[in-house]
Amino acid sequence: MIIDLSPIVRDDGLNDWGLVEKVIRAWREQRDAKAVFYGVADNSLWHCLDEAGRRALNDLTRRGSARSVPFADPDIIELAEQHPDAVVVTRDSYRDLRRDHPWLQGSDRFFSPIYSDGKVTFERLDMAPIDESEMSMRVEAALLKPKGLNSPEARRILDSEWSCANSDCVWGALPVIDQDPEYRDGVVLCPDCGGRADRVGAISHTREVVVFLGGEEIHRFTVADGVRIIVGRVRGAYRYDVRDVLDTSHTALVSRDHLAVSNINGSLFVEDLGSKNGTNLSHDGATTALEPNVRQRIFQGTRISLAKGTFQLRRSGRKRVRARWAPDLSTPPWAIPNKEQA
Repeated sequence: MIIDLSPIVRDDGLNDWGLVEKVIRAWREQRDAKAVFYGVADNSLWHCLDEAGRRALNDLTRRGSARSVPFADPDIIELAEQHPDAVVVTRDSYRDLRRDHPWLQGSDRFFSPIYSDGKVTFERLDMAPIDESEMSMRVEAALLKPKGLNSPEARRILDSEWSCANSDCVWGALPVIDQDPEYRDGVVLCPDCGGRADRVGAISHTREVVVFLGGEEIHRFTVADGVRIIVGRVRGAYRYDVRDVLDTSHTALVSRDHLAVSNINGSLFVEDLGSKNGTNLSHDGATTALEPNVRQRIFQGTRISLAKGTFQLRRSGRKRVRARWAPDLSTPPWAIPNKEQA
């Protein structure tokens, strides 16, 4: 049995190591008297424990029954994979890890402790599958945590773009910092040099598009408000050239100007530009062909398919777009190594 120590100890803000002991005792009484336990804690848990709790955690660690790491979730899931018969006691549904660990979708190995009248019982956690868009949002939220952006107050800074006040910093010469800033003790900081960051302006309706090849994610590109990007077999600014990723046979199925992706006030639209082989739109299990030269809005979960479904696009679930797209406008497709081009 694997115990996610931090949420158990911190239940209802109690910071009580005694809850761990109650959980272990209850599991042995109710489920498996011979259960072997292993605990994983975030390093930050140490600062929440009293002296008795710290001694208990140290004792478990010395006996090889626990570990403390910067971020416990990846270690817990790795341990669960190494021990497929083990259960996990936690309060977390690990939605941010489901893209990398698909077995989490629908798993019945996760349990949450329930406290009532001084007793502990266990409830199986609902690990119902979530879609790609929610996975993307959860991954984004997990990446913000190490930057101190895990509170409503801190996340308000993500409504703005920021610049670095340090002229010697790599971001000092650029108009905006092209990464999420850090937030420490109420101050916004440059993620590279740690110096002061100055607010530039509000982030409006920038959106992100995910590119799939054969079902595997390969690229992401952003579409700012008012921008139109052409997907096809042509290189240039505001274009996505499929010859960079498709082999010759599939490239031949894509027109020179095949599809337009537009951002209008934060809403994404696609338009087949009269392509020879057409474009398909899939949503909620239904697939239809886009009518040429008719702009259609796309929503979360919608997939746009070209080249017999080999090349696909979807709208990202991320609310914060940081991967700014900078296409290679100088190197011709045939000169890129390890790519078969048309």
